[in-house]
Amino acid sequence: MPPSIHPVDLVTALRHKHLTPAIVFLTSRRACDEAMDAFDHADLVLPPVRQEAIATALERVIAQYPSIAEHPLIPIVQRIGVAAHHAGHLPSWKIAIEELMRQGHLDAVFATTTLAAGVDFPARTVVITQSSIRKSRDFTDLTIGEVQQIAGRAGRRGKDHVGFAVITPSPYIDLSVLTKGLTGQPEAIDSQFTISYPMVLNLLKAHPHEHIQGILAKSFAQFQLNQRAELLERKLDLLHAQLEPFGPRVCTDWITQWQSFDHVRRHRPARHQTHRSESPEIAARLPFLTPGRVVGLHKGHGIVLRQYRSKGQKNSMLTMLRPGGAVTECPVTSVREVYDRTYDCTEIATYPWCAADTFDRLSEQLEELPLRLPILPILASPSAEILPDAIVQSLDDFPCPTCSSRSACQKDFPTASRLRQEQHRHTKSIQALRTSLWHRFQERVDVLQTFGYLTSTAQLTADGDWARLIRIDHSLLITELIRAEAFTGADPSLLTGIMASLAHDDDRPGAFPRISAGLSSLLRQVRKLAESLTPHDDPPLLRADVAALAERWVAEPTLTWIGLCRLTTMAEGDIYRLLARTIEFLSQLQTLKATHPYLADSAAEALTLIRRGVLEELP
Repeated sequence: MPPSIHPVDLVTALRHKHLTPAIVFLTSRRACDEAMDAFDHADLVLPPVRQEAIATALERVIAQYPSIAEHPLIPIVQRIGVAAHHAGHLPSWKIAIEELMRQGHLDAVFATTTLAAGVDFPARTVVITQSSIRKSRDFTDLTIGEVQQIAGRAGRRGKDHVGFAVITPSPYIDLSVLTKGLTGQPEAIDSQFTISYPMVLNLLKAHPHEHIQGILAKSFAQFQLNQRAELLERKLDLLHAQLEPFGPRVCTDWITQWQSFDHVRRHRPARHQTHRSESPEIAARLPFLTPGRVVGLHKGHGIVLRQYRSKGQKNSMLTMLRPGGAVTECPVTSVREVYDRTYDCTEIATYPWCAADTFDRLSEQLEELPLRLPILPILASPSAEILPDAIVQSLDDFPCPTCSSRSACQKDFPTASRLRQEQHRHTKSIQALRTSLWHRFQERVDVLQTFGYLTSTAQLTADGDWARLIRIDHSLLITELIRAEAFTGADPSLLTGIMASLAHDDDRPGAFPRISAGLSSLLRQVRKLAESLTPHDDPPLLRADVAALAERWVAEPTLTWIGLCRLTTMAEGDIYRLLARTIEFLSQLQTLKATHPYLADSAAEALTLIRRGVLEELP
């Protein structure tokens, strides 16, 4: 396949074919910036009339947003009629580019896929140069929905009878991903509803505890869970029908009886050994980790090929099929999520533990997994199930050796046992799907009662009444810091630094100003408390370098925006989002005027100092 088309050649071809204005979707911010750099010495100069029109339009935008007056891309935008648009730019610059595009002044905009959704950005043509997108630190194939969002930008209402989606050659493009995206059905909408501590407090403030389950039952999240439960109920009906031929024999429950007898018969020498027990959470997962189950691991997804436990091993083990056809071994404890998706898996007793055709099919299905899969809620039992070898003393306890049905039981047991296990798994899954939201709510209630925000009857305490006003991420950590008086005596710059470290959730490396001694000391206290709360809430990143940047902006009121940007390698769009998120966190603290006046006053002063320059231009 030929190399990627040079940006200058691409814009030249689009102009020649009358396919402008166009949005060119690239893989990353850097690719967009490099595309703009390619036009530094290009000869694609616009006629003077168009250059003047762009200059006039920019003057009107700059009058409203002075922060972009010295933007380094303005000369290229005005001279050639191309621009870049990505999350690393200030919102004011992105507004300027969107306005120029709407007025028809630009021929091409180089953008990341974040532009594909939620922006009124008219273009005659979209150019797709990629089949994958960078998310966090890895590249992931575009979903069907993302491809269709990109293609949907093509065509201007009232101006174009047809829009054009152009795919350019690239050594890294996978046409099958784009073909599937352009012709397939978009992925189903998946509810992102989560039950947070502030939600629990505010619900209990407004409604009695006994009414909450009914309220949660009306949510879209529970509607989706019920749909999945109904699907499993239909499968459960089929299993009941398949189990009918294996009805009661001499023993009412001959499947369980034979399983116990066969277990003792095979493992009799080891019956007095101490059984290695699993934690309740792991024990609850084990029945679901069967061949064909899709699970989430530390990096990516995998499909279970077998579950085993060799002599001397502390943990139950899994053999996993990983992307690329790799077969790996890992402990059950390394499974992060169990997904509500299984594939047919024909098992065999030797490596790779499934038939060759099954292995090839599973490998293909693993590569085609969507990015988001429904998680299977699994409710942990407080006590582990009693295993047969713990209650059976000898073979004399069973009638099996002299029973007339012994041969039939021995023959039918593998099939009947498999059906019974599937039946139990589906029953447990249905129960978890029907009750998981309520179960999660109850877990949050228990934590809030433990920490004294709720009484034993689920009524808000005095602390719970003000804690419900903190409706942001890591709310439990913030309220515990307030109760511990960690912010007592902290000036506005220190408070801003801590809130910035809580608000920031990006681990992208960079250069930042040095942290002050006071902020470093306060961050140590925050980290210690965050670590103690880990069983109840995911800890924030708490990056000291990011905190130092926000602290510096508030501590030095004379520091300009350009001066702040020079203190770090962080993109100015990212700096803006960090400070905007910090404003949101500080605004929550400002609401505590009645109960924590000193903290509210410090937050109000920090807000006054932080809202200057660029941060005054947009709400």
